[in-house]
Amino acid sequence: MPYKEGNRWRGAVKHRGERLTKSFALKKEAVAWETTTRKDLKKNARKRQQGMDLLSFCSKYLDYANRYRPKVYAEKRSVCKRILKEWGSETVVELITEEMVEAYLAKQKKERSANAANKDRKNLLAMWGKGVKTYGLTINVFSSTDKFPHDRKPQYTPPVDDVLALLMAATRKERVFLDAYLQTGARRSEIFRWTWVDDINFEKREYRLGTRKTKDGSMEYEWFPMSDDLFDSLSWWWKNRTIKESPYVFTDDQEGSHYGKRYSERRRFMHGLCKRADIKPFGFHALRRFVASVLADAGKSTNTIKRILRHKNLATTERYIHNINNDLKEATGALSISSLQGHKKGHEESIEKAAENDF
Repeated sequence: MPYKEGNRWRGAVKHRGERLTKSFALKKEAVAWETTTRKDLKKNARKRQQGMDLLSFCSKYLDYANRYRPKVYAEKRSVCKRILKEWGSETVVELITEEMVEAYLAKQKKERSANAANKDRKNLLAMWGKGVKTYGLTINVFSSTDKFPHDRKPQYTPPVDDVLALLMAATRKERVFLDAYLQTGARRSEIFRWTWVDDINFEKREYRLGTRKTKDGSMEYEWFPMSDDLFDSLSWWWKNRTIKESPYVFTDDQEGSHYGKRYSERRRFMHGLCKRADIKPFGFHALRRFVASVLADAGKSTNTIKRILRHKNLATTERYIHNINNDLKEATGALSISSLQGHKKGHEESIEKAAENDF
């Protein structure tokens, strides 16, 4: 109970051997403070017995997820915001049930899309998996959920004519940059990270690509043979590069705050080049799909194309292509400009032959 202390009233609460006190002008204020404080202490004690609250879990996981690429981290942070809004920051993680999870995912499907719900499911499955492995959770409530069926929107793959037009419209310097993608099938960021010392070996005619698409977010590297076209392009660029002191293969050489730094996005490059070539605009990832389609048409095996694209799952590669054969060095040769021109000619001849047969 509160007691008088001069002209004021002091509330007092004992908890775990400690004495909490606070001074008030009125006795009823001190009584109300004691009541609220005891309730809060009991509530927190129950939470400690039951486990971690959702806000703490999200914070721990996002600290861990900070090792991933910015885009991946942003996706995980967004889903954390959504579940905190849905279930509340003080909710005990162990008390989140499979029914709550199913209801949340169904809501995301209804309000956003089946694909958006599936992305949330993928991220939360990984988050709860980390919780079981590291933070003391006893069960992954997302492991029993199923993906929602959804129609995957087809992604654009440019035709050979458009890629040839793109190459014809490019300057010699721009052509080197394009060759880096067309001769490797690399992801955009993988080429941006290239350094002369670590990733390019002219003596062995090899290049190295690294990705963070691993379970723990660490870099994973692999060496590949260079095609003749790529060797010629990179050799020319090594001799004629504009910023010779930079360790990176491709750096921003335009005056401004980013001068001398490696590229991180280069958004306008492909759009401007497509406009100059007078073709339908497409981005770096479309070049990756184009590489897969050319290799498939050249008869290279799905496993070979999977190696070149560095997919973890064969099903991902199969979304890009359909065909079969083997040797890596032979495969990269199929991406040379002369081969592309031959590919175009053979395609046109097959169309003409089919038309004659129909006639």
